[in-house]
Amino acid sequence: MPIDTVVKVNTLKADSIPIKKTIPYKIIPRQATLKSLMIPGWGQYYNRQYWKLPLVAGAFITLGIIANYNKVRYEKYRAYYYIASPHPDDPTYVPPATVAVPYEDGLVRDLDVNQLKRLNDGYRRNRDYTYIGMVLAWAFNVVDANVSAHLKTFDVSDDITLKIKPTFEYQSFSNGLVSGVSLSFNFKK
Repeated sequence: MPIDTVVKVNTLKADSIPIKKTIPYKIIPRQATLKSLMIPGWGQYYNRQYWKLPLVAGAFITLGIIANYNKVRYEKYRAYYYIASPHPDDPTYVPPATVAVPYEDGLVRDLDVNQLKRLNDGYRRNRDYTYIGMVLAWAFNVVDANVSAHLKTFDVSDDITLKIKPTFEYQSFSNGLVSGVSLSFNFKK
């Protein structure tokens, strides 16, 4: 696995010969998690997974557009629902049986209070579900940055060894030797 490095060039005053000093780029999972918590996609950028940035941005832009679409329509139908519903604070107000509502296709339809309530509730519910989706996308973004950082720092060297040794032990209750196999794992420290 190649190690990403940062190259710094220092010059000596006496000889004026540039000396290259390489500092390895170390990924810290906690930093990736905190950066991703602050700004979506920053953890992926820190992990040098640049190909994930358009996915994160696309998810949030799409969810934002959907939330705005539902918010605008919710506010529109809420205003019409207010016109068609009885007002408890004003007992003299008599609501109309239907309200003329212009649609996006240019047609005007007459809707009663029940239809307006259904439309109002539907757009509010969809807007709220989109906000929940944004929170879940943010959480998924944080988890992805954390897991990716842990996987990038995982040691995959060939220093994991298994030693097999035969063993012979004396057992007093059977008055004899018992043979066996001892397995020992050595991990890199």
